[in-house]
Amino acid sequence: MPYSHLATATNILWKLIEAHGHDSDAVFRKAGIDPNLLQTPGARIRYNPLNQAWNMASEMIDDPCFGLSGPRFWHPSYLHALGYAWLASHSLRDAFNRFVRYLHIVSEAASVTLEENTDRFTVIINANTAGLRVQAQVDLTLAILFHMCRLNFGEDLMPLSVSFIHPPPACPGKYSEVFNAPVYFSAADDSIAFSSADVDRHLTGSNALLARMNDQLMIDYLAKLDKGNIVQRVKGAIIDNLPSGEISHDKVAPAVNMSARSLQRKLKDQGTSFRYLLDETRRDLAHSYIRDMETDLTEIAFLLGFSEHSAFSRAFKRWTGKSPKASREAMSKAGA
Repeated sequence: MPYSHLATATNILWKLIEAHGHDSDAVFRKAGIDPNLLQTPGARIRYNPLNQAWNMASEMIDDPCFGLSGPRFWHPSYLHALGYAWLASHSLRDAFNRFVRYLHIVSEAASVTLEENTDRFTVIINANTAGLRVQAQVDLTLAILFHMCRLNFGEDLMPLSVSFIHPPPACPGKYSEVFNAPVYFSAADDSIAFSSADVDRHLTGSNALLARMNDQLMIDYLAKLDKGNIVQRVKGAIIDNLPSGEISHDKVAPAVNMSARSLQRKLKDQGTSFRYLLDETRRDLAHSYIRDMETDLTEIAFLLGFSEHSAFSRAFKRWTGKSPKASREAMSKAGA
């Protein structure tokens, strides 16, 4: 399958090559990448040329740890709406869940796993994307992820540990400087771990409205990116129709250019159903809306397509174990 990568995200590689005194334009063109794509929002690059560019950069840059300096070139727009939704997230847990949900915007073949044991929250990166594993690219990924966490949390955020599959490089001290935490090489996975208390702390820069708006942009983008992904297309159509209050299987089917029967069959083939996707979409949006204290609960019920506030309240309690009012009160007491 010809996986692709968000073109704007490769601006960091371009700037790393430049910063080390090499001709980025020549590298990208030799790899078969049109440099103009890097300035085109939403444009994508296939993995073969991208992997070639990373290989060439690693061979010409005389610093095995050059990927660690990538965060100084990071900008939220490089990750499409995901960068801004991350910055507006309520907590790091919220941000990581959003990152997992929408990662395919940045990289179709990449995957992230979240694991939690006792008080330890671990983010595991699958860097064996499209058959290539470049050490600098893995270093860059974890360094940028940590940088993004600190932008939200503050400079006092400290990981519990950081692990890399690759063996110790010639510059291990640079890893300690970047992460300020125990760093392990030749490990079982590429990962970074934080305390559960830190990932659950309310972030002062959170903005539920902005996060919600950017979530919608990402859902729309994913639906267009993979027109064959019926689940994403249906979720997008559900969100578009929720405020009308007329959300139904029959209403959504024409929006994805299918008959109701065909839609039902295709969703069944994907191991899901319209009813499940409607409930899942409402639940995800409710978690975001409830944090926006400026939006009253009756309006949230309307935005989610419930005809009555009581129906929303019952659904929310089923999802979370708490009523919307009790959830809001708990957030207020916690300083949310």
